[in-house]
Amino acid sequence: MKITRISVYSAILPFKGRPSRGSKTVIVKMETDEGHVGLGEICTIDERYMRGFADGAVAGIPLIAKHLIGEDPFHYERLNRMWDAVFSHDLYVKSPLDMALWDIMGQATGRPVCDLLGGRYEGQAPLYRSVSFPPEGPTTPEFMVNLCLEKRAEGFRAFQQKVGRDPKIDIPAIEAVCDILNPDEILLLDGNTRYTLTEAITVANAIRDLPVIMEQPCLTWEESIDFRRRCPLPVKLDELIETPQDIVRGYEAGAMDMIAIKVARVGGLTKARKMRDLALDLGISVVPDDAWGSEIVSSSLLHFAASTDPRYLICYTNLTDYVTLKTADGFPQRDGPNITASDAPGLGLTLREDVVGEPIHVIE
Repeated sequence: MKITRISVYSAILPFKGRPSRGSKTVIVKMETDEGHVGLGEICTIDERYMRGFADGAVAGIPLIAKHLIGEDPFHYERLNRMWDAVFSHDLYVKSPLDMALWDIMGQATGRPVCDLLGGRYEGQAPLYRSVSFPPEGPTTPEFMVNLCLEKRAEGFRAFQQKVGRDPKIDIPAIEAVCDILNPDEILLLDGNTRYTLTEAITVANAIRDLPVIMEQPCLTWEESIDFRRRCPLPVKLDELIETPQDIVRGYEAGAMDMIAIKVARVGGLTKARKMRDLALDLGISVVPDDAWGSEIVSSSLLHFAASTDPRYLICYTNLTDYVTLKTADGFPQRDGPNITASDAPGLGLTLREDVVGEPIHVIE
């Protein structure tokens, strides 16, 4: 089997409830001489997220794709090493190409991607749903409580409460949400690196007896390591986790109890699987995640989560819950707090070319 054509598409994913705001998604369609079509996607929230830059993916994907024509998609490990050599850094650019390889391998073998990633586990952690104060608007505890109650009514049992504005605002809101939290529910407090070390310690000490997880409150490794030494609560790292070496560094420093593995940020499913398995071998729990995206990114996350030992799986996400544009058919429906990865071969999706339009690049 050989890769014969790679097409690149781009579209805007409008935010649910905020149609005037959207993020550019970049989609790859990879075709083979045996008729298999693999899909991949990279989407940054807003114009960029950390190193991720949507226009960088548009420009960079064709530079890598030209090296893939004529290659066997089953040689995914060799191809990863090849494109790391010819296109160093910018891991997010490689993610949709890698995702498409896994989609093709699943189709060619008649197996869902989760089987190829290690096998589907029975039992599943819940999806999480982010809740946050609006950029301009109410910041009362009651507002945050009502958001969580609304998402609970939709079936969610894990909440990622955005914090990091001001401890004086955050602490009362955290306490109020914990007052209505059920024993089987999860509350992550995501600082998104916005707290100073002093602010993070202040918040952690104020809520030290509450059933919460502190997520990436500080920006740097030095702050995060110092914070973990002073924090009585479980700590999850997110933005600092980009490579296997980051997991080793955090483990040796005792900096975290769990990590987010964002597929695009680490360079695709091939690298994400290695990092997950390393984390689990070290006893570190994981959250399969990504920055943003539609059905294609979300399907990859469902398969990643389904192949992760549920003892180490805290929660996972479905990014289609946040956007209104549907880019592919075949995505499974949510059933209460969970979505089950498709049993169809590969990712189980068909690109809606009438929605994404004509390709902006075709590499043959």
